[in-house]
Amino acid sequence: MEALYIVIRAGGTGTRLWPLSTSALPKQFVPVFSDRTMLQETVARVAPFGYENIFVSVNQRHADLVGVQVPEILPQNIFSEILKRNTGPAIAFEVASLLARGISGDAVVATIPADDFIAHPELFQASLQKIAAHVGAHPDEIIMPVVTPQLIDPGYSYVRANFDGDFGPLTDWVEKPDAETCGEMIKSHSWYAHTGMYVWRLDTIKNLFETLAPQVWQQVCEVQKLLAAGDEDAARAAAAQLPIISIESLLTKQAPARAAFMAGEWGWSDVGKWPVLKELLPADESSNVASHATAEFVDAHRNMVHGDGKKTVVCVGVDDLIVVETDAYVLVCRADLASQVSALAERFNK
Repeated sequence: MEALYIVIRAGGTGTRLWPLSTSALPKQFVPVFSDRTMLQETVARVAPFGYENIFVSVNQRHADLVGVQVPEILPQNIFSEILKRNTGPAIAFEVASLLARGISGDAVVATIPADDFIAHPELFQASLQKIAAHVGAHPDEIIMPVVTPQLIDPGYSYVRANFDGDFGPLTDWVEKPDAETCGEMIKSHSWYAHTGMYVWRLDTIKNLFETLAPQVWQQVCEVQKLLAAGDEDAARAAAAQLPIISIESLLTKQAPARAAFMAGEWGWSDVGKWPVLKELLPADESSNVASHATAEFVDAHRNMVHGDGKKTVVCVGVDDLIVVETDAYVLVCRADLASQVSALAERFNK
C-alpha cells in the first residue's frame, strides 16, 4: 500500500438516525448494515494500510468504546476531543495530535468519517492509494473525493470541478444550499457532492491553519498540550473558547490549491437519514425493508422497520413509514418527514 495515515472521525452524534443513534451511543458505535458497528466496518475498510497508521478522533465520553470495539487500534492512536466544536476545531485537533505523536510533516493523511457506507471497499482502497500518490506529487493540494448527486439534499457541500481524468481543480463551492438552489444545481449536472473526506500533506494543512485560522490553531494547540500534561480542567476551559464551525467555513473553502477526485465508483453514502438507509438495504417485492428486525408486512408498501428482532413488528395497510424500535423509544414517522427526527433527537437528548 502507498504510505498513508488514516484519521477516522468518530465524534459525531448522528441525530438524523435517532432513536437508533443517541448522544450516549451515536450511530458509528452501533450495527447498521451488518453485525459489525459502523466504526468497525470503517476500520476494516482501511486495515490494509496498517493498524499502526490508523487513528481515531472521538469525543472523550466515547473514547473507551473505541478501545472495546476496535482493540486493534493502538491506545496512543485514539485522540479524545474534550468538547464537541464541529469539524473545524476537530480536524485542527487531529493535525495537532498527529504532529505531537511525531508524525512527519511530509506524511500524507486522509481524514474520513466513521459512519459512511461504501459498497466497494477494494475500489476505495485503490483510490486512496492513487490520491496519496497524487498528493505526493502535488504537496500543496487539498484533495476532496466527490460523487455525482442522485437526490436533492441540502445537507452536503457541493463543488464544481473541471475533471481531466480522476482529478479536477475546483472552480466553485456552495456549502449546504437551500433546497431550491440545490435542485437547480443537481439538474445542471455540473455540480458534485463532497463526501466529507479530505486527503492532504500534514505540513500543508498545518500551514493553512496557521495562515487562515491562526487563532483557532493556537487555541487547539493549547488544548492538546494541556491534555497531554493531564490538566483536563484547563483543557476544557480552553476548548470552550473555540468556535463551533465546520472545516469548510473555517478553512478549506479559502484554501488556494484544491482539487476534486471522482469517487463515483465507490458506491458511497453518508447514511445520514432513515430514507437513505432504506434505499441501501434489500427490500421485499413491495419495497418494504426490515433492518435488524423481525417484521411482517400485510398490504403495506415502501415501509422500513428497524429493531432488535426481539419482537415482531406487524405493519398492516400502511405505506411510506419509518418504524424504529429501541429499548427506550419506538419511533413511527412518515418517511417524508424523517428530516424532523434530528429536532426530536435534540429534544430527547437533553
